[in-house]
Amino acid sequence: MVKRKIITALLASMLVITLLSGCGSNDSKNTGASESGSLKIMRTYHTGLEQFTGNDNINNNKLVNLLSEWSGLKLNYEPLPKDNVSQKISVLLASGDVPDILWIPGKSDYFKLAQQGAFEPLDDLIEQKIPNISTVFSQDELDAAKLDGVAYGIPIRVAQKVGNGLLVRTDILSELGLQAPTTLDEMHTTLKTIKEKNGIAPFTVATSNPGAFKAGFSPMAGAFGVDTSTIVKDGKLEFSWVQPEFKQFLGTMKNWYDEGLIDKEFAINKDVKDKMINGTAVMTTTYWADAMRIDQSIEEKGKSDTVHFIAPPVGQDGKSGLPEESLATTYLVIPKEAKNKTNAAEYYNFLLEDKTDMLITFGIENEDYTIENNEVVQTAEQSNQIPWRTLYFSLDTDKSFNSRLAAKGFLPYYNELLPFKQNREETGYAPFVEAWDTKFTELQNYMEENAMKFIMGKRDLSEFDKFVEEFNAKGGETAIKAMNEWFVKQ
Repeated sequence: MVKRKIITALLASMLVITLLSGCGSNDSKNTGASESGSLKIMRTYHTGLEQFTGNDNINNNKLVNLLSEWSGLKLNYEPLPKDNVSQKISVLLASGDVPDILWIPGKSDYFKLAQQGAFEPLDDLIEQKIPNISTVFSQDELDAAKLDGVAYGIPIRVAQKVGNGLLVRTDILSELGLQAPTTLDEMHTTLKTIKEKNGIAPFTVATSNPGAFKAGFSPMAGAFGVDTSTIVKDGKLEFSWVQPEFKQFLGTMKNWYDEGLIDKEFAINKDVKDKMINGTAVMTTTYWADAMRIDQSIEEKGKSDTVHFIAPPVGQDGKSGLPEESLATTYLVIPKEAKNKTNAAEYYNFLLEDKTDMLITFGIENEDYTIENNEVVQTAEQSNQIPWRTLYFSLDTDKSFNSRLAAKGFLPYYNELLPFKQNREETGYAPFVEAWDTKFTELQNYMEENAMKFIMGKRDLSEFDKFVEEFNAKGGETAIKAMNEWFVKQ
């Protein structure tokens, strides 16, 4: 233990010394005048690294060879380790022998290192060398990576807009002469009718894992305006989970649970696919990938077109929606000591070009795909022959994300979710706020534990105010106060 502390202290000292020397480095490094024709890129571990065959590897295959030829740079990709990534990055930055492009996983590490001066400020490089960035990113997405108004990194963009939705066995609704419900009241009536006619608890979710309750009940919480972690009231953020609307949501779910409309096993369910496949449940909240697997399993039994995502129900106040997908928390940076900063920026811009994105997304035309009627045609076999191509993504474009889903058959299920209203979680656009980020998971777990108790009657809902006091005492009040110091300035 003592030895570990000494090593940690030495690493920290080395990092500070290196960063201080970096802060005083000659600005000529930014001009690119003395830059070599090579580029070292260190990215996070990815399973694609284990999918090469023959003599191919991350720096020698038909795609990276073309990337090198087209960009005019000798590329050297290197993965970060699967474990102890933070420690590896600290050692790397302290050594001074840094890559030109480095991936930083984790919001905390990114903002902490940016504050310590480990990264090159990117605003000028973005403006002068990365014009393609505006074709992919929204300004909100880029601003979320800024520290005190300065960009030190570019998020590894996630193209997915929404994950979970309300999946319904529409064949069973039709058999019972029912329409898909559109409001919370209609949903209650529909669930009651199914229970009366089929003798089942029609709505099920799997909430046995941390975070699963919030996702599983999000369509119903959206009808009360509390499907996101925070809401805006009087110009300030408030935790949704301590609001009167959240108590109303819990009360409604408790009534449904007591009426036998919600699966009694929802708190211990690890999976709901079997219940949807065999028809012992008719509605669930699930991920689009699982919806395809449910659909395919039912098709194997001789039925088709049996499951669909429907719009989340609308509440009495007209509120509804699903949570918008969170922003990425992995960032691409140029270390302060990088030798080829201009090359790094230009290479990133090159990755955003359509021609490059097509290469990384689909491979080589007429070898890995063809163009027919101006559309890309690629079989699953062709796609699976080069699964490692995702190693060269530095962000998800909508085109590449959709193409991957199309190749695997997921796209129709994902597309069915897209038109539904998506509610934005404002704190996802905030920088690292220690009082918030270090407490959030604990607070969410405490909310979920008690929310399930309230619904199942293991804690009386008359104790909701006491729950709020407990939540705030555990750090909720401090966390939201700290977050508002950022939010009110927006």
